[in-house]
This record gives sequence, structure tokens and C-alpha cells, in this order.
Amino acid sequence: MPTNPTDAIDSVDRRRVLGQLLSVGAWAAAAGLTLAEFPSLLFAAAQSEWRMCGKCNMMFYAGYRRSRCPAGARHAAREGADFMLPYDVRETSNAQGAWRFCSKCESLFFDGYPAKGVCPAGGGHVAQGFVFVLPHDVSERGYSEKDWRFCQKCYSIFYNHTASKGRCAAGGAHVAQGFNFVLRFHGNLEGDVQLNPVRE
Repeated sequence: MPTNPTDAIDSVDRRRVLGQLLSVGAWAAAAGLTLAEFPSLLFAAAQSEWRMCGKCNMMFYAGYRRSRCPAGARHAAREGADFMLPYDVRETSNAQGAWRFCSKCESLFFDGYPAKGVCPAGGGHVAQGFVFVLPHDVSERGYSEKDWRFCQKCYSIFYNHTASKGRCAAGGAHVAQGFNFVLRFHGNLEGDVQLNPVRE
């Protein structure tokens, strides 16, 4: 690990990296991390390609282009935000862990209960990969979006800001419970934003 932060960015565009560090800094402050803990967060990872499905309102991983949607067929990403979900950081009073990728439906679900919710692919969700730590009940600022909620029926995270509340794998619409998550997405620094049409 370089001792001088500028050593790590000599070969890349400094303006874009600065924007990313500022975004990480905003996340750190929102999640309740102290200045002393901030350096470890700079080298912690965040996975992109997480998108909202325009059919069911669930968050899903769009990097594989497979998935299973409770509204039928595959998830279809809404145009716009490409979310960046942090992992390998500690939980705080405003950042909850145990959020996992489901290997069956490719959505994001809460894996902190013995039961595993209801998966659109049948049965409960199956956790795989990273353990994500999501900030909640903090101010919406910069490139972040609030109103992401845990569904008490299917255990997935869904966008609760629409009138319809999406489609739940347990039947009907999602039902919000618990924290109000605030999730970070790519900004528009140096073409960082990805505006893709809805795709299946």
C-alpha cells in the first residue's frame, strides 16, 4: 500500500480520483466513521453495477445480465443510477451489515435472520459473495439516494419512493420495515455516470 496517496494515482486522471475520494468521504461521514478510521475506508472496496429494477423496484446486480424478477422474466434496470455498495467496512450505528447477493435471483437481500425471505426463483434467498454494509438514516447528499427499504415479506431491499411499491416475490407489493437506507451512486465526473436504457 503506498504511503503517499498521490503515488497511487500518478497514472490515472487525478480529477476523477479526487471526485471518488470526496464521494467516499461523504459516505464515511454519513456512516459515522471517524477521521482516524477514514484511511482504511479509502482502500475498502465498493462494488458497482447494482441497479434498481423498473418492474419490481428491487436492487439487483446487473453485471451478469441474468437474474429472476418477481414481476416475470429477468430484472430490467431503470435508466440512470449505477449504485456502488461498500463492503469490508465495519458496521456502525448508521451502517448495517449482513446484506448479500442472492445467487438465485441476483437481488440484494438481508441475510441477518435465520429465515432467508422469499426468492423469485423459489424458496429462500441463497447468499453468495461479499457482505455489504449499507448506510441508513443519514442525510441524502451529493450522489446518494434515500428511501431504500427492507421488505418484511421477501427480505429484499427495494425502492420505496414510488406509489406502487413494486412487486414482491411473496405476493402483492413490498412492505417497508426498519431503516431508511441511503445508497451512493456514480456521479457525473469525467463521464462517470452511466445512462443505459432499460434492459432485460
